[in-house]
Amino acid sequence: MRKYRQIFKLTLQEYLAYRLNFFLWRFRSLVFTLTLLFFWLAVYGNQKTLFGYERAQMFTYLLGVVFLDGLILASRTADLAPQLRSGELSKYLLRPIGLFKFLLARDMADKALNLLFAVLEIGVLIMLLNFSFYFPQTFLEWGLFILQLIISFFLYFFLSLAISLTAFWTEEIWATRWLLGVVLLDFFSGVIFPIDILPSSVAKLFYLTPFPYLIFSPLKIWLGQVSVRVALSSILVTFIWGAAFYYLSMSLWQKGTRKYGAFGG
Repeated sequence: MRKYRQIFKLTLQEYLAYRLNFFLWRFRSLVFTLTLLFFWLAVYGNQKTLFGYERAQMFTYLLGVVFLDGLILASRTADLAPQLRSGELSKYLLRPIGLFKFLLARDMADKALNLLFAVLEIGVLIMLLNFSFYFPQTFLEWGLFILQLIISFFLYFFLSLAISLTAFWTEEIWATRWLLGVVLLDFFSGVIFPIDILPSSVAKLFYLTPFPYLIFSPLKIWLGQVSVRVALSSILVTFIWGAAFYYLSMSLWQKGTRKYGAFGG
């Protein structure tokens, strides 16, 4: 474990060496959050409740998106695709480290910094906008939320990893990343709006994908808007999706490394 702790520290140092890039990323996230908040302020107008959400619940949901975006949807697994194409992967294959554990250690460093800044940003926004913030009311809700959070973390890690590993067979994966990150992920996961404000027939289609279990499901548990049975069902489905993408990633890795030729730089 010592070598992976060192990788964690080196990744933090990398961020500190290129602070401007990180701050610009956080600034982008803050602007996006403010845009959503002001949009929903306009939608609510003088109404206290809309789509089954009290005003404070909706704003808690939107700020929760900031928190989960940095904790779940930020991942360094995207770095793997250019390394496969350039031949840089060879140096990791020759070292006494597990590539997936290496990526996970870098992910943890990335998420640690994102978490720190997300908490600061949320605190500032709460003070500036002066509204109530919801917290889970019982230890059971806290436990269910944390369990959902951990499984959602690994679901996205292996989902993103599987996409990166397709670089063994494709020249570029930017189109796939764009489709995942812009079209599907933000829309289907509940980043832009809670999924349950849609007609039930449309929402059911969303639930057939893994995306709602990354953002929407954890936040519904946080707000206490689902029963224990529904929360446990959500956790189970998230685990099944995570296991499926884990085995897909392992399969792609095994097949890809058999054909990997280390061409390029």
